[in-house]
Amino acid sequence: MTAQPSSLDLAIDRTQSWCRTWWTRIHHTASPWLVAIPDIGPTCEVLLADALFHDLRVDERDGLVAWIRSQQHDDGSWRDANDQPDLSLTCMAWWALVQHGADPNEPALDQALRLVHELGGARRANAIVRLWLAMAGVVPWAWIPAVPAELYLLPEYAPLSPARLSPWARQMVTAVHLLAEGPARFSMVDAGDLLLYGRDGEPVPPRLTTPGLAGDLLQAFDKTIKLARTLPRGQVHRRSLARARRWIDATQQAHGGWFSLRPTIYSLLALRVGGACSDDPRVRRGLDYLRRARGVIEVGEGRRVLAQSLSTRPLAKLARLGMVAGPSPGVPIEGVRERLLATEIARPGPWQLRADTATGGWPLEADADSHLDLRTTCSISEALRSADQASTASSRASARRAANVMLAMQEPDGSFAWFERGEADVPLSRLPWRDADQLNLGKPDDDSRVTLSAMVLRELAALGWRREDDRVAKGIAWLEQALVDQGADWTVATSTEVVRAAAAQCVSDHPLRRRAETLLRRRQAEDGSFGDEVATARAVLALLDCCKPCVQTLRAARYLVARVEQLDRQTQGDQALVPNVANVEQPGFGLSPRLRDPSAGVRDIHAALLAFRTAGGQFE
Repeated sequence: MTAQPSSLDLAIDRTQSWCRTWWTRIHHTASPWLVAIPDIGPTCEVLLADALFHDLRVDERDGLVAWIRSQQHDDGSWRDANDQPDLSLTCMAWWALVQHGADPNEPALDQALRLVHELGGARRANAIVRLWLAMAGVVPWAWIPAVPAELYLLPEYAPLSPARLSPWARQMVTAVHLLAEGPARFSMVDAGDLLLYGRDGEPVPPRLTTPGLAGDLLQAFDKTIKLARTLPRGQVHRRSLARARRWIDATQQAHGGWFSLRPTIYSLLALRVGGACSDDPRVRRGLDYLRRARGVIEVGEGRRVLAQSLSTRPLAKLARLGMVAGPSPGVPIEGVRERLLATEIARPGPWQLRADTATGGWPLEADADSHLDLRTTCSISEALRSADQASTASSRASARRAANVMLAMQEPDGSFAWFERGEADVPLSRLPWRDADQLNLGKPDDDSRVTLSAMVLRELAALGWRREDDRVAKGIAWLEQALVDQGADWTVATSTEVVRAAAAQCVSDHPLRRRAETLLRRRQAEDGSFGDEVATARAVLALLDCCKPCVQTLRAARYLVARVEQLDRQTQGDQALVPNVANVEQPGFGLSPRLRDPSAGVRDIHAALLAFRTAGGQFE
């Protein structure tokens, strides 16, 4: 007589089938679903840029507009990652909708415009909003910080060289600099209603620098640069502009885009302002990249819209989802492994200027081999290890190269960089500009850097690099200090990564491991959860790394199984449906501080329950 499967076994099977459904949605549907969902900002910028490109089909335009409308709140605002009204997003959404036919007097847009005025008008918005206003001729280019063209003639190791900026900012600053030197001027719907006006009828200008003596001096310097643009310029200026244009040409990647979506949009605009035609191969490849970075998402009650992501399909998400989905008629797992190995970085890139290593590791997306992504490198390395029952020579060689890349990306303080060393502390960002923080990629001590450093240390342990190595010891010491300074404010996601790194690298009584584990265990609620489903699943994995299944792990696993059963009833057993599990938030880059990963819920729950069963966990 065949034994009936337990509730744990049924939950594992059900979550795996949901992962396979996500895999099909992403790859095999007529309109692929979006893997990582940002805020509405990229969608608004694509809609505004179409005033020049004229590349959107009617169905694409309608789908993007529907996504923007679906995200408006009752108070008329579009909100940031902390669920607070965001002035910049509200300005961009209002303008994008009006640009594509919406009546500015309709109640929803009228309410949004009133909120913009209450928050201080577009002059208080970020530099992207003011850039679009300048390109549309609504405000003068004096509203945009000036970049001395001669900086592009500095050697790449000079502190003030644009080459020292974070990779996102470097591409953006170069494109914006060329647009300002043009200057760019596009025919768009008048957005003057977003501004506040003085008694003389002139728009109230923004302050580009922070208050204080240093800010006043920098503002005066900025005015001097803009005044110099009106004067005849010499050979040095022409050479510097030519070098900036060569940067644009040289940094277009194999997939057709630049670093990510926003640098791609503004690089394309800079090319058009510089004289490139709409059928220029560089422009055509860039527009095709933008199209591939769009995808379908669900916004409630089964309604599907189109959204613009920051990139095409992220390799890290595909690796995790493909390995969890497992071999099946629609999921060729061997193809996933071979594709991941084929996307390893094989040519030199700018990230190696401050990282002493050969090529290796993985980029954010396929064919983006100019830019290393250390998060993706950790995720793919882990996925390949878990999938390789019998490792091949090629996979072992990739693992060795990945370990060398991880170690080379360590910062002087012991933490690890995401894309390039020095990206969190750019010399130019120390100037008192209002938007100077955008030149960095995060901060040296923010949660995303703690999470990344813990991921690297855990993966290095799996690849054979232990804390006896001075570089690993330095990283552990940095995590210890971060725990003392800000551990009480960490999210569960950050805490779980630190616990897993400590369990992999440290003995059981090591201070980092003991304190981090205690901090995590105190976060468990009465129902057994550690927050939402994703946080609970990751906590289960962390606790299993520390010891055999304990009472707290058992309670958390029971919570996850109960949630799977509840979600299964909501889907009524329909294999085509995926339940609305909590989306995990992950750090973005540039002006999108957070991305949502809709497949993370079922993927992480499956991984946690499978690890629990493998470790001998069971319910009485």
